[in-house]
Amino acid sequence: MLTKAYLPNELSLRISGRNVARDNVLYLCHSASYVEFELEGKYLAAELASEGGGEDFQAWMTVYINDMEVPYKKFALESGKKEYALWESDTNEKVLVRLVKSSENQYAYASICKFILDEEAKVTKTEAKKKHIQFIGDSITCGFGNEGNAGDPFLTGTENPLKAYAALTAKKLDAEFTLISWSGIGIISSYVDPDVEVPNTGVLVPMLYPYTDYSLFARMGWEQEGYDFSKDNLDLIVINLGTNDSSYTRDHEDRKQAFQKEYTNFLGYLQQCYPGTPIVCCAGAMNRLLMEEVCAATKNATKPESPVYYYEFTPGKPEDGEGAVGHPSMTRHEIMATELSAWIRNQKLI
Repeated sequence: MLTKAYLPNELSLRISGRNVARDNVLYLCHSASYVEFELEGKYLAAELASEGGGEDFQAWMTVYINDMEVPYKKFALESGKKEYALWESDTNEKVLVRLVKSSENQYAYASICKFILDEEAKVTKTEAKKKHIQFIGDSITCGFGNEGNAGDPFLTGTENPLKAYAALTAKKLDAEFTLISWSGIGIISSYVDPDVEVPNTGVLVPMLYPYTDYSLFARMGWEQEGYDFSKDNLDLIVINLGTNDSSYTRDHEDRKQAFQKEYTNFLGYLQQCYPGTPIVCCAGAMNRLLMEEVCAATKNATKPESPVYYYEFTPGKPEDGEGAVGHPSMTRHEIMATELSAWIRNQKLI
């Protein structure tokens, strides 16, 4: 079979999520960033690149063909550039293709260098849905360990953002989505062990959010690039943060007040970035800590022209099961998405 290689910018692709195009290479940034297109042809492969990430923390890619529920193929990226076969048929077919970065961006990066098609193949860009929700969160939003089981260690291979509450919520609302999520992250402190009394401020949400991909640019040694918020057309922003902060704040009133203050400040920043876009602040997904402070921050930040809402997840139940490292299971994520999407719809936010 004769084939032809194309740079990503030579094809008509729909790109979802934050991404970076540099030196003819397309970098998919946060979890669940993807490219989608209709392919009429017999063969599809891609030259993809990554730095590897070791045995447990590789970048993972998932291929969907027509059926957006069941993966056609899922694989880890090896170090360096390599060609990966994505789909093949004995006859000419028209198929819907979605290539998703399933792992999060604090681990190994994923980039598309080329697509390789049969010589007669045609590619057509798909249409985006009319509504768009952005989710800002931590490991829960990433789908950390949701394909694992209780007692399992964390591996990027058991992370499935498309089966986490955020992407599921968007699907139930027939909306596009973007994830800005990073496991272990917080507003004033990322996760710390119980015996640690100082905040973990190495990477925080207010620090990375203004940039296209803070992690990628840092590991590549590139000068940080501020994100162009004007190119987004968001209908709703959903935030699910505080779980990792609570590992530091605990029962210390001064720490809880510091969290509330910085959370309020971050909401103000989002209101500047996306004037008039409603914001929903979620709490209670994994523990019941800092819920009062999140609620208070929403009241402090809300404005008639830029409303902020508070949403509280119902507590999990033992029968919901657990994913890896005590994180929500697939069942729990589905329940969260069902409840949250119904509430958003009832509030007429989208």
